[in-house]
Amino acid sequence: MINANHLKVFNSVATNLSFSRAAEELYTSQPSVSTQIKKLEEYLSIRLFEQHGKKVFLTEAGTTLFLYSQKVFSLIDEAVHAIEELKGGHKGRLLIGASTTPGVYLLPKILGTYKSMYPGIVPKLEIANSQRIVEMVNTNKLDICIVGEEIITPPELHVEPWLKDELFLIVPDQHPWTNKASVHVRDLEHEQFIFRERGSSTRSIIENILANHGLKVSIALELNNTEAVKQAVSAGLGVSIVSGFSVIGHSGIVCLPIEGLGFYRMFNIIYHKNKIFSPATKSFSAFLKEVKQPRNI
Repeated sequence: MINANHLKVFNSVATNLSFSRAAEELYTSQPSVSTQIKKLEEYLSIRLFEQHGKKVFLTEAGTTLFLYSQKVFSLIDEAVHAIEELKGGHKGRLLIGASTTPGVYLLPKILGTYKSMYPGIVPKLEIANSQRIVEMVNTNKLDICIVGEEIITPPELHVEPWLKDELFLIVPDQHPWTNKASVHVRDLEHEQFIFRERGSSTRSIIENILANHGLKVSIALELNNTEAVKQAVSAGLGVSIVSGFSVIGHSGIVCLPIEGLGFYRMFNIIYHKNKIFSPATKSFSAFLKEVKQPRNI
């Protein structure tokens, strides 16, 4: 008989396509994971994984079982959520995801206010680039997330506009432009730019807007978080374009408007269309929709 533990271990290996990452996720050893998978394969009398070098792949049988295992765990989650609904309390988990800008500069304050209203709810906030966060929502590792609008989302996900964000050009405070009232868009072509990594929604919107205006800029440096970008600009390594929410009170850099160029994007609330919301997720989703400006929370 397939027991729940065998299926849980299998689902983790199949999701990560890695025995070692599954072991980390399940807080167990890699030999233990391998043993559980071997027992499951012996019971089914068929191989579920094949390994080519260091890479792990699902066999056809493994792919079939993976589809059913996701349904099983989805039903288990629905059962737990249904019981939470019957309890009608304000306790439980809340798995939230966010891209860097909303995750670092908006959600901590929002969660602080939310926690004061619902002290029995324990939120967990996962911060990564937008592409990774959307993947985690789509694979049911997160209940709900907030990312920029530029990332293409699978059709299984519900996307809802939440809050408008304005992006600004930032330069070091010793830059010749600091005395200007504004910068012409064509001046950007002569600067060295510091960009976020690919997969970041901030980078996506910047590249799209520059391309729409026929601009090509030189990339001097790529960094994987906004704080590092601001520090690099402050150190004189180049210029960048970042969210207005991230530059409030930051010393060493100056924000400048760009003539003929507006950088705006929406932050979106995203969740799976088939997601059964727990009371905690429902209350948090409703709370987010009441937020008009984070400074008013």
